[in-house]
Amino acid sequence: MTIIRQPVPDLMKGIAVIAMIQVHIMELFARPDLFESLVGKISLFIGGPFAAPVFMAVMGYFMAGSKRRTGEKVKRGIYLILLGLILNIGLNLHLLIKIYNGTFDLNPLEYIFGADILPLAGLSILVIVLLETFSKRPLLHALTIALVIPILHPLLPDLPEKMKYIQAFFYGDYSWSYFPLMPWLAYPLLGYGFYKFKETMPAEFERLNRSRTVILIISFIIIILLFLPAFKIVTDLPSYYHHQVFLFVWIAIFLIIFTWLARQLESFCGTIPVMKYIKWLGKNVTVVYVVQWLIIGNIATAIYQTQHLLNVIIWFIAILGMVSLVTYGSIKLKKIYF
Repeated sequence: MTIIRQPVPDLMKGIAVIAMIQVHIMELFARPDLFESLVGKISLFIGGPFAAPVFMAVMGYFMAGSKRRTGEKVKRGIYLILLGLILNIGLNLHLLIKIYNGTFDLNPLEYIFGADILPLAGLSILVIVLLETFSKRPLLHALTIALVIPILHPLLPDLPEKMKYIQAFFYGDYSWSYFPLMPWLAYPLLGYGFYKFKETMPAEFERLNRSRTVILIISFIIIILLFLPAFKIVTDLPSYYHHQVFLFVWIAIFLIIFTWLARQLESFCGTIPVMKYIKWLGKNVTVVYVVQWLIIGNIATAIYQTQHLLNVIIWFIAILGMVSLVTYGSIKLKKIYF
């Protein structure tokens, strides 16, 4: 079956990939004084609303329009969860060896069971499958749950200590719980709800679309007025990973603007080589995500938080190039052998 690519979502994911790679390098490579400086804060912010929320919202959007059978969706969800766990070992392999030989006194389980994007994506797919299976009003329920999750998740009690590595994938303030299902499930549900709204209520969607200028102006005003408190949350990683309803609403509004900007970029300069390259990154986002972590994670063990700004920039350019080459090669090999 031939899949027709949609350039705007690919562009959004491609921008998100670049934002993600630079923030991973800043977090792990940069000296503490650089990381805590204004430059470091800007890097963290770029890696915030421009990255994970975009990945998750776009995934939810395409889940809503997917024609795959339920069983295929379930397999995809389980595959992403397992891939995430395997990737945790791969990206931390150098570190785990150091822990094993006694160089570092760290708990390896906190790295092996890190709750990152791939397990989040897999769990989100499984939740959406449940929603599609049991809900007669998926649009209403998706949007309601999306809003309720950031409100309620801070109130959930911790599970017994022996279950903390499982709980970290769902909620909680554990240091290795980067993207737990709550609050991050809200973003796939947001994308899912947007698609369902467009599909099931076309007249209302068209009426809203005709008012897009007013919506964009109001969105810009809200984003600007509330920028400083949002910036403060995003640039404090524990607060960002476990954010509540304020930041969710702010990012949801940000996604309206970002989607519009991506459309304008695609319309005016979508055919130039650099834009094609960014869309290519977005098209191959899963492979790119895995490759960049394997490279960055293992290098980080050797040079953790030792690099000046110029070195960080050089590392970013070099790693983006390596990731692109390895991704390109893996795609070619897959076509040849599979």
